[in-house]
Amino acid sequence: MMKQIVIREAYDWIFCDKNQPKALTQVEWEHLLLFIEERYKNENVVEHGSHRLRFINLVGVIQLDTVRIEILPKIDLNKTKESLNRRALLNMLSMTKKLPIAIGDKTLSTYEKVDLVHIIANLFIVELSKTLNRGMYREYRLTEENIPTLKGRLLVSEPLRKNTRRSVNAFCEFDELTPDILINQLLKAALRIVFPYVQQSSLKMKLMNGFEMLDDVSDVPITSAMLDQVEINRQNQHYETTLQLATAILQSTSMSSGQSKQIAFSYLFKMNDLFEGYTGEMLKKIMASSSYKVWSQHTAKRLLHNVHSGRENILLKPDFVLEDSDGVPKVIIDTKWKSILMDSRVLYKQSDIYQMYAYITAYKEAERCILLYPKTEDGTLPTWLVPDYTPEKYIEVKTVRLDSIEHTGEDLEGMLNLPQGRF
Repeated sequence: MMKQIVIREAYDWIFCDKNQPKALTQVEWEHLLLFIEERYKNENVVEHGSHRLRFINLVGVIQLDTVRIEILPKIDLNKTKESLNRRALLNMLSMTKKLPIAIGDKTLSTYEKVDLVHIIANLFIVELSKTLNRGMYREYRLTEENIPTLKGRLLVSEPLRKNTRRSVNAFCEFDELTPDILINQLLKAALRIVFPYVQQSSLKMKLMNGFEMLDDVSDVPITSAMLDQVEINRQNQHYETTLQLATAILQSTSMSSGQSKQIAFSYLFKMNDLFEGYTGEMLKKIMASSSYKVWSQHTAKRLLHNVHSGRENILLKPDFVLEDSDGVPKVIIDTKWKSILMDSRVLYKQSDIYQMYAYITAYKEAERCILLYPKTEDGTLPTWLVPDYTPEKYIEVKTVRLDSIEHTGEDLEGMLNLPQGRF
């Protein structure tokens, strides 16, 4: 029976202590530490304690040989329902195309109750079945074969070498249409990765059907270079979504050498990047019908003027800048993946406020600079007036709900004083 541990990022601990809940054996603990060291060396993604650790700014799933560790974003610290946190993660992955399919409410209500390994496997087999039912892509491959009938081009010298005995066979070279090509080999390799770790019998049967459909495709070792060799064209365009999922699975395999073979695969994301990407997609969505334009990672301004070189120094790069129809920046937004409220206490960092001050003063026409956090609880958030500016400039702290795309959209619309009701 596969052990399953579900934790919240930057909140719950994993223990190497049999007397604790969410505990790993010594062997599992060592394998996990080895994985972290090889995949995230010199990165601040883990907080260590005494025989315990928790993940910082990292969400997704790590599949060890005997245990599955699912790391979910912490959306509501006062509730212990995994489904709410998993739903938020799925929404963000779908909106940012980390999962390259749209996930509707009906699908979400099903997927939020199962772990990420089963979600990924189910999404993959559904897309795989749809793709192959539309027609398996084949390509012509040059083949040399000793056959009893003449086909293609006769290789005159080969019969003398290969047919040493009297034979009616002819050694021929010909083009053969075959499904045993790289794009199908990638799909089969992805199936091989997820299959051993699926426990639901109905899903297991679907995966077995996938193997049947790919029966004429060889099992081959897949390298990262092979992933770059696949090309989508008009004939195999219906493969695109399935191939994206397969590639995500294959790229997530790791620890394939030596003592590290116990790691099957991982599917992990930096949470600050995911939150920023999700916010950007939502801003584009709600601003699409307005006169404003959303710029990501804006690099038009520098903080200081160097009197010796005459150059502008210290690049400013806010996450988002909203320009009006005249191209004038009006609103600056920076996302922060952390809890801004804890038991009604506001937990902002002064360094973040200094950064916002640099933005709002460098962008002369900007009127608002917003620090945007995920909403984890209700509370009063600060707004500061920047002195000695006309028109007035404000630095604000805001939060958005992440439990649904609709709630995120409503909160962003309210924050930007846009008409409500599109979500």
